[in-house]
Amino acid sequence: LVAIRCLDEGVDIPAIKTAVILASSANPRQFIQRRGRILRPHPGKERATLFDAIVLPPDLGRETLEVERNLLRKELKRFLEFADLADNAGEARIKLLKLQKQYGLLDM
Repeated sequence: LVAIRCLDEGVDIPAIKTAVILASSANPRQFIQRRGRILRPHPGKERATLFDAIVLPPDLGRETLEVERNLLRKELKRFLEFADLADNAGEARIKLLKLQKQYGLLDM
């Protein structure tokens, strides 16, 4: 299934086992709702796999570092929450820690 905003309100597809989110929302209610639709129990479904892509801004130099950091800060909040709940939490946290160090966002 490939669709735009297909995991928003009003959609019920509990059998879905894998989802790829390419344009997530910074709205906590919306991303929790999307995650919940994928993780909803269904007969024969023991787990679900969720890929939530993070897009990193290109390294454009010192003059844009603060803009890059602000963009990433918004995304990292969601990713840290997802990482903590994932089966591969340790692996995910290590990858996110590298980004936090690179962009000076260790305060998150």
